[in-house]
Amino acid sequence: MKKLLIVLFALAMAAPVVAQEEPPPIVEAAHNAVAMFLQLTDEQIVVWDEIYQIHRDAEQPLKEEIRAVQEEIDTLFEAGDPDPAEVGELFIQRRDLGEQLIDVHVVYHEDFVALLDESQVRRLRFIARADDVQKFIPAFKLFELIRRR
Repeated sequence: MKKLLIVLFALAMAAPVVAQEEPPPIVEAAHNAVAMFLQLTDEQIVVWDEIYQIHRDAEQPLKEEIRAVQEEIDTLFEAGDPDPAEVGELFIQRRDLGEQLIDVHVVYHEDFVALLDESQVRRLRFIARADDVQKFIPAFKLFELIRRR
């Protein structure tokens, strides 16, 4: 679940870039790289684009609500000596909105995986495993444990 949250957080951070009319070249290149690596069909790409847009439309209002709640929290602290009950309620509200946002990302991820065939799922899992071990690669390189070609 932690891996999924990290991936979804990364998607959430990149999302404002994707929302523009024409995606920047890097977003388009990333989209094409995913499609190529997973060997998505044209039909799968169309469905992916649709579920991604549904995902973006669902997450946007939640992000705005989270921002508004955080601004309320910040305002209370800036005013000095905030009411602990009020701050607590706002923190709970922000946490609940964050959980709703995670749910939106999980649904998107599950919908994406559902449109893949077995070999494409294996490729996606390979990327997830590679992401898990990426942090260890510099250590292996430092001790020259990765063969050079």
